[in-house]
Amino acid sequence: MKYMGSKNRFAKELLPIILKDRTDGQYYVEPFAGGMNMIDKVGGERIASDNNKYLIAMWEGILDERHRPYDIPKDLYNVARDIFNSKEKGFNHTMEMDNFMVGWIGFMASANGRFFEGGYSGKSKTKIGTVRDYVAESIRNIEKQIPKMTDVVLESCDYRDLIIPDNSIIYCDIPYKGTKQYTTSKGFDYNSFYNWCREKSADGHTVYISEYSMPLDFKCVWEKQAKSSLSANGKSGGNKVSTEKLFKLKQ
Repeated sequence: MKYMGSKNRFAKELLPIILKDRTDGQYYVEPFAGGMNMIDKVGGERIASDNNKYLIAMWEGILDERHRPYDIPKDLYNVARDIFNSKEKGFNHTMEMDNFMVGWIGFMASANGRFFEGGYSGKSKTKIGTVRDYVAESIRNIEKQIPKMTDVVLESCDYRDLIIPDNSIIYCDIPYKGTKQYTTSKGFDYNSFYNWCREKSADGHTVYISEYSMPLDFKCVWEKQAKSSLSANGKSGGNKVSTEKLFKLKQ
């Protein structure tokens, strides 16, 4: 699934580190599951949570085999975006659309995986004259994930409210500090998150965090330079080179 800040291209390097000491029956938990591009490559007991209720409603509907449109024209996208904006502002829209459908249209048809913030993706001509259908690509990508998600426990809540089984492995792909963020992650309290990580580690969980930087009591256990539309200098767009890092609290 295309999602801003996705770790799909790093999963083969990150997961062996995160899961190297995993025991039978031990839960793997993602409180910031996003595009599910890490958890869909993990077996066993899994919990995926995110505070974006439209994202989780979309996945719940997909796994329940709810009907969903494969043709998403721009006028339907615009209606869904207006309904989303009305919902977020607490207003009633003249048309009704549940969170599943708003999520499906928003994630499948928004440019660059930016839920109703990047504009309509649609179709465009390539340099060689062919037509690229971005909506169809998004749908094909997510359908490849479906068989890998059937037994994942889905939750929609703030990470601090998530009930996590004892002795879990927790992977947090948080909104990177100083970068472009989804509406649902704006105003993220980083100090509260750092303290939460410390508390969870003290409770016996193993906590890993993807970020560009963390406080000094967190150790970088992996890093790699990569091009990204996210940038550590607070700007977004383009292909800037940044150093992706994986952190774990020092013992």
